[in-house]
Order: sequence, then structure tokens, then C-alpha cells
Amino acid sequence: MKKIIKFLTGGEEYLPGIDIGSSSIKVVSVDSQRKKFKLLSRAKIEYKEQIISGTEIVDGYMLLNYIEEALHSANVKEKEIAIHIPLSLCFYTVISVPENKDAEQAVREYMQSIISPEEVSEVKIDYKILPLSIEEGKIDIAIAAVKKRFIRDRVSLLEQAGLKVTVVDIEPAALNNQFYMNNPELTATPVCIVDIGASFTKIIISFGGYPYVTRNIETGGNYITEQIQKEFLISIEEAEILKRGEKIKDITYSNAYEKVISKFVRKLITEIMWTIENFKDRFNLEVEEIFLFGGSSKLKGIVEDIKNYTGKNVYLGEPLKFAQIPESQEFALATGLSLRYKGDENAKV
Repeated sequence: MKKIIKFLTGGEEYLPGIDIGSSSIKVVSVDSQRKKFKLLSRAKIEYKEQIISGTEIVDGYMLLNYIEEALHSANVKEKEIAIHIPLSLCFYTVISVPENKDAEQAVREYMQSIISPEEVSEVKIDYKILPLSIEEGKIDIAIAAVKKRFIRDRVSLLEQAGLKVTVVDIEPAALNNQFYMNNPELTATPVCIVDIGASFTKIIISFGGYPYVTRNIETGGNYITEQIQKEFLISIEEAEILKRGEKIKDITYSNAYEKVISKFVRKLITEIMWTIENFKDRFNLEVEEIFLFGGSSKLKGIVEDIKNYTGKNVYLGEPLKFAQIPESQEFALATGLSLRYKGDENAKV
């Protein structure tokens, strides 16, 4: 029925977004009426065993079971879906070239300067001329590159579950899209988007509705849990409970924050400021606002700490702000993926 209505009304058929994370699966499905988005469903299923280590899928069979469980929990019956390639497995940058320069030639020359001809044949490269340019007299071109093998592996896995991967997005684009869908008033202002996942933390500087600078850090919520466990000689389960702000035995969250979490936050602040300065050096624009996403962005005290040490305005991001659902930071990526639709020309990867 949904497809028939979209066909008759001429509207976009939005795809359920599946975020295959390293600790859980998140699914979000949306619809749009009169350019206003509506949340149809969402679901989060946490793994009970190790399914993904870093970027490597350890148990594909069990992952498929979790995907099916998540789709069932979200009551998603559509077979066509949108997935992502993690930032750690893709290349993304924005180059600025004279406005009279041929864009395709500029992209080709740039990629040839950083990878060998043999590697070019193994990589799927896509680019987009951005509608705005920071420097007058130039055009800004976003370039995304992913190894074809990574795309084949992910698509093949989902096909085993009877699903059809209609859109493969890159992680920075998906995180960026959910942000601007919820905060269109910030399009003309440079912002820093930080997604603290289980295994990786992604930092994105966006401007004009598009990512400009990205940085991937190989640490996240799992690292915090492991360090808490080692510091206080408790189980992983107890460390998770303590990380959520609850007291374990005679150990308080304040103890955990002071001895473990604060060290992680300091390192994160260094990475954030490095990325912001890199953007400033390249494009001569200041970033004054930072938005946190991901499950570990909910850590008590992290917003205040980052604000105090950076001097920036720091907020918890709200991926489901359009649906008036708070405390949903872990759904940022799945929400961004759910904004893709069949025939979406902005998602060519």
C-alpha cells in the first residue's frame, strides 16, 4: 500500500535505514508528508556476543539473525534498504579548485596524486560539486572513495537475509543529513558533529549542508568500559552499569569519571580541537558549536567538560528531534540512512 500511495502521489519512497554497528543494530524508518518528516518506527538490538571486531565481521550468520530481529522489532517489512560504509573504511574530502576547472578532471588528478593507478581500479569514486563555495572564484568538490570489495561484501551479506540494498551511503553523509534535517537553521554556520560509537569516534566539520572535514578515531565506548573494568577490577557487565551512572559496590560514577572517563574526554577534546583548527586553516572559518551523537555521548559530565575545555557551545544532538523523541543519540546514523530514497541522486555510492 505504501508503494502504491507514493506512486500515485509522486512522493519519494524512503528506505528503512539499517546501522550495522559494532555493538548493536539500529533501524529507523520514516515517511514525509508535505516535506515534513514522520517517524514510522525504530528499533535497537544489542549483540549478546562479539559479532564485529573493529570493522571485521566475526560472525556473519549471527549478524543476519540480529538484522532480521531488528527489522521485525521495527515492524519493517520492506526488502529494499539503505546501509552505510563506515568512515574507517572510506575516504572523504573536499577540494577547492578554480571555477573554470573541469570538475571531473580535477577529481581524477587529485585521486591520482594520492593512490596508484592499480589502486584506482579497485576503488569506487564518486564526487559532487557543492552548491556553495567557501572561497570566491572557486568551486568546492566533495570526493568519496570506497574499495569495491567492501561494498560487495556488505551487499552480499544483506542479500543472504533476503534484502535488497538500494542505497549504500558513506557514514559522514548519513550523520550530516540527519543533523541538517533537524537543524536547517544552522546550514550557513560551520558546525562540528561528533559521533561517539562503540569502537570508533567520528568527527565531522560541516558547512552549507555538507561535510567538509572528517576524522576517524579508533576508540569509543567499548574502550571506556574496558578501562573501567581494569581500573576497578570488576566485570564487564558491572563496568557498563557504572558507566551508565549507577553505583557498583562502593564505586561511584564520580570515581569512574575522575579516574577513567575524564582521560578519554581529554583525548577526545584534543582530537576535536585539532579537527576544528584544520578546518580553520583550510577555509578560514571559525567553528563555535559542537553537537554530540552516539551512545557514549550520554555519559554524565561529558558535555560540560568539553564545553569548559574548548570554550565552544556544546550540545547533545537530537536525531529524532523531528519526532520529539529525546535521548536518541545512538540513532543518528540510522536516521540519516532513513532519509535516502529510491532514485536519490545524492547517494550514488
